[in-house]
Amino acid sequence: MSESNESTPAARAIEALATSMQESFETHRRILSFPDFLEQVAEHPRRFSRSAAQYVLDALDHFGTSTLERGGQDVRRWSCFDAPFDGGRDKVVGNEAIQAEVIRHLRNFEREGRINRLLLLHGPNGSAKSSLVSCMMRALEAFSHADEGAIYRFNWIFPSSATEGGRIGFEKRGAESEERLDSFAYLEEGRIDARLAGEYNDNPLFLLPTEQRVAFLEERLAAAGETGFVLSDTIRHGQLGHRSRQVFEALLSSCRGDLRAVLRHVQVERFFISRRYREAAVTVEPQLRVDAAVRQLTADRSLAALPSALQNQTLFEVFGPLAEGNRGIIEYNDMLKRPMDANKYLLSTSEKGTVSLDTGILQLDAVLMATANETYLEAFKQQPDWSSYKGRIELVRMPYLLDYRAEEQIYDDLLEALALDKPVAPHTTHVLALWAVLTRLRRPAADGLDDAIRGVVADLQPLRKALLYADADLPAGLNGEQQNKLRAAIPDLAQKGAEGPHYEGRYGASPREMKQLLLSTAHGEGETLSPVRLLEALRHFIRDVSVYEWLRIEPDGSYHQPAAFIDQVREHYLDRVMREAREATGLVDEDEYLRVFQRYVQHAKHWLSGEKIDEPGSRASVPADERMLEEVEQALGREEEARSFRSGLIHRVAAFRIDHPDDEVELARIFPAFVDRLREDYYARKALEVKRQVEALLAITDRQDERAAEALDRGQREQADRMLECLCSRFGYVEATAREAMALLFQERLSELG
Repeated sequence: MSESNESTPAARAIEALATSMQESFETHRRILSFPDFLEQVAEHPRRFSRSAAQYVLDALDHFGTSTLERGGQDVRRWSCFDAPFDGGRDKVVGNEAIQAEVIRHLRNFEREGRINRLLLLHGPNGSAKSSLVSCMMRALEAFSHADEGAIYRFNWIFPSSATEGGRIGFEKRGAESEERLDSFAYLEEGRIDARLAGEYNDNPLFLLPTEQRVAFLEERLAAAGETGFVLSDTIRHGQLGHRSRQVFEALLSSCRGDLRAVLRHVQVERFFISRRYREAAVTVEPQLRVDAAVRQLTADRSLAALPSALQNQTLFEVFGPLAEGNRGIIEYNDMLKRPMDANKYLLSTSEKGTVSLDTGILQLDAVLMATANETYLEAFKQQPDWSSYKGRIELVRMPYLLDYRAEEQIYDDLLEALALDKPVAPHTTHVLALWAVLTRLRRPAADGLDDAIRGVVADLQPLRKALLYADADLPAGLNGEQQNKLRAAIPDLAQKGAEGPHYEGRYGASPREMKQLLLSTAHGEGETLSPVRLLEALRHFIRDVSVYEWLRIEPDGSYHQPAAFIDQVREHYLDRVMREAREATGLVDEDEYLRVFQRYVQHAKHWLSGEKIDEPGSRASVPADERMLEEVEQALGREEEARSFRSGLIHRVAAFRIDHPDDEVELARIFPAFVDRLREDYYARKALEVKRQVEALLAITDRQDERAAEALDRGQREQADRMLECLCSRFGYVEATAREAMALLFQERLSELG
């Protein structure tokens, strides 16, 4: 016998879903009467009296912040740009300074109590301008589903003639009025003749007269301890839309001024921000018309059921992006591609928050954002209208990323989403990101810098500058004073690079173009996706000089040299592979370098103070080991006088303690270049042994000629197996990518040794 309809899996699933949705409906307080809404306002006055700017700020703050290290500096990152609400999909990588600038402008709007300027993100194509705005909109969507993000609008409800004996707001009141419902908000559909939506997501608080509204909110805010909250001009002076005002006045007249009777007809409705359905998150594409208009309501069955007092009036509704985006974010995508006449209304709208329409004035409460290509902005600045716009626009420059580590994350995310059926070699995205950043850098300006580092900065090569920006990795050969001052000058270098119309990051390889190159290489021939294949793809890419403007920029010394950058990145990649090969040989414990350096720092400190050192495991105290100090400094490449060098080093340790009082002192973090030099010094003495082990690894991975592996003795095989296992487990290789990398290393760096 078959299951009854009520017990089938489908029926049970529908029943469970229906129950869940009903519970969610009640939990989210989707429908409220006006008195119930006002109770919510009394309990959470700040939550329900936020302007759009305050709502956006709360949405961004809702997801928290984190602290990252960029170029040796701690920076604050708003976690919403990591898109936690979408599992990290389409997150905005890097751009922490841009995030901070946008939020600074929003806080200014909050302090001023009004949104009086448009935020224009400008930069080259593919610099993530639209992605940043999109991420903010998606944060609003997620926030609107949280209790803290509850946001409400309202509808007008007119019950059927059978409800309450026909006693509704427009009917003559009599003795039966005592039996009326307190509110029509919760009536079932069958008992409602007409529902008229409020206009453009109007705040239900606008139903209260302004003076009483402000007094009530200020009292409740004070009671809740929200003394720092700024009650915006929108809440202080905001009025109902034209249509809602018509309904309100007609009801108030019919009810002989009884506000309670008017508010019985108000149904307060929670809504959820949605880009897809254009609810308080709207993107306006380039078009030829103004972005709002009015039209007369058509005579449908619902409107025909309206009371006669309203049927005698001409009712209009506002439609278009401005109406749909109210109380959220309205984005003008590629705004300057629109004809100027289509943008002129923004002169008053961005400053006053209003739009003049045929039937009245549309009052907006929305954060206005726009994006524009740098070339279009430069052209716009030459037009006569620019002087009128510039005081009503906040320009937020958004260049390409200059931190290759952040750029690398973009390409890592892309490959992770692809789920390729071929192995991806370590450093593949690293070489692409580094090369892309090199194409964006400008020759550093050394004027105004301290004399000690002016020459160092003037001589900075592109690769060194990229490493300095991302890792605070200093050039070799600097004394302690130069190291300290150059590290402190990194923000100044970045600021100087950002000056002028041809700022750093305006030109160069676009992440969008690099992603396409990565995709085509990933799906091309070859058993692996490796740095070597990607670098070859870049050589073909830069031949299209006529396609990409930045490839036609005249070289400036070693800068703007895309072909030369490929060779430099290739050598940089080989340096990395060499380090991995050395460490994978297991010739020495990796921690040995740090132990040597820690001992050196300890002895240098006591040598400077003239104090003796307690010998471990002994009660004896001995002077600092000058011979050891000299040997280490020889490996470090010390060129200055010993006391100055050692003093500068100890000062850097002390400065780290001051700047990071809660962090453990990590010498590898403070002196990465010194630790690398100690490593290089050791392995320079072991080069032949490294060569032999690499040869053995190539022999055991040669699937075409097994005789090479058979020629190895047992010890050589075991060493090669350990080396391969280390490359795979520690550095992320698989056999195919390890063989490819070691073969290149052997050919380029090891074959001539011995």
